[in-house]
Amino acid sequence: MKPVLSILDPSPIFEGRTALDALNETRALAIAADAMNFRSFWVQEHHNSSSFAGTTPEILMADLASRTDRIAFGSGGIMLPNYSPLKVAEWGQSLNQLYPGRIEIGLGRATGADPRTSAALLGPGGQNFPAMLRMLMDWFLDASGEKPLSKDMRAHGIAANPAGPRPDLWVLCSSPGSAAFAGSMGVKLAFADFLNPGGAAAALEAYRDAFQPSQFADEPYCAIGLGALAADTEEEAAHLAGSVAAWSLSRGAGFFRPFQSAEKAAEKIERSPIIPPQRSIVGTGKKVAQTLHDKAAEAGANELFILSIAETTEARIKSYALIDEAWAALA
Repeated sequence: MKPVLSILDPSPIFEGRTALDALNETRALAIAADAMNFRSFWVQEHHNSSSFAGTTPEILMADLASRTDRIAFGSGGIMLPNYSPLKVAEWGQSLNQLYPGRIEIGLGRATGADPRTSAALLGPGGQNFPAMLRMLMDWFLDASGEKPLSKDMRAHGIAANPAGPRPDLWVLCSSPGSAAFAGSMGVKLAFADFLNPGGAAAALEAYRDAFQPSQFADEPYCAIGLGALAADTEEEAAHLAGSVAAWSLSRGAGFFRPFQSAEKAAEKIERSPIIPPQRSIVGTGKKVAQTLHDKAAEAGANELFILSIAETTEARIKSYALIDEAWAALA
């Protein structure tokens, strides 16, 4: 069966524009995607960053769901060490009652921030992620009525309201070890290929080998997150992709800066003695769709989350539209 396509959006900030501009662009993308065939639209969590605007996925998910009719919304991800598991369970339950069946929670074990900002967030740290995940799962099962908290549990008597059907639950990963952990917990998996290019096949194999059925997933289900950008021609797509390539050069030097226009990015790349790595799939819609299909088949993925960054809202919407159309045409 052909994998499903979804979207991952980090709300990128470009030079000369504000974080509010980036959030409004995310709104426009979500509304456009709702009219296409994408299954879900995930937003990210970053803190103290001049590159990305999204700091509160739960608020953005609520806003986007209220503006659309069909598409599901998720977090890619909620950085669980920054939060109380009970609070995540409460807003997850609230959103899923307001938008039934359209809410998904992807959880990460990092903080999405530098060390000082992580400390300011007052979270317990990633080493507590397994216990926090177990607590969150228990509260969701209790709230949905699938498995009430037993009397010998410390949380017995504390309800994650409102009661009702729970949201879908995923764990994010970028290594075989974290993928195996997700499998052992019996949840869906999303592998970040844009962070660890080429590592999907090994991670998804580790996930499937370790998988234990649960109330959250009775069989393995795994997705891959990939950078992808399509345009009418190969040349136009390569030009637009320069914004991400130039940003990658700055990131490699330790700087998280706003993205540059394709014109300024081209100048920066031309002056640089370092050739930026090409981590995205770039080309015409037909080429991008076929490459996405091949990567999914190689790793055995059920779903692909694609992330397209370009300097204008119009270019990004067109990229998704070209990929959507070409994907539908694949056998």
